[in-house]
Amino acid sequence: MALDVTIDSVMVRDSEPTAAVLDGDIVLLSLRAGAYFGLNHVGSEIWRMLAEPCRVGRIFEMLMQHHAVELETLSREVTPFLQKLVDERLVRVIEAGEAR
Repeated sequence: MALDVTIDSVMVRDSEPTAAVLDGDIVLLSLRAGAYFGLNHVGSEIWRMLAEPCRVGRIFEMLMQHHAVELETLSREVTPFLQKLVDERLVRVIEAGEAR
């Protein structure tokens, strides 16, 4: 069972999915899941952030800097997206000590 994503979770991309850019957005192919996942502009931005271990709170901070959005909105809309990435094993929640 996957861990629940919180604002203090540290996340990083899993090595398994293959990413490709299509019309400026990212498409992920996961052979393990037997599926592909299309990410919109914000999802693609988050995927790029997860190239290195990143705390969810930091993702929210960066999104607030680049978009006119409040923390409450990010928490409500982005947290389920991050949880889906974890549930589909496209990203991993890691221990804070593993973050570089």
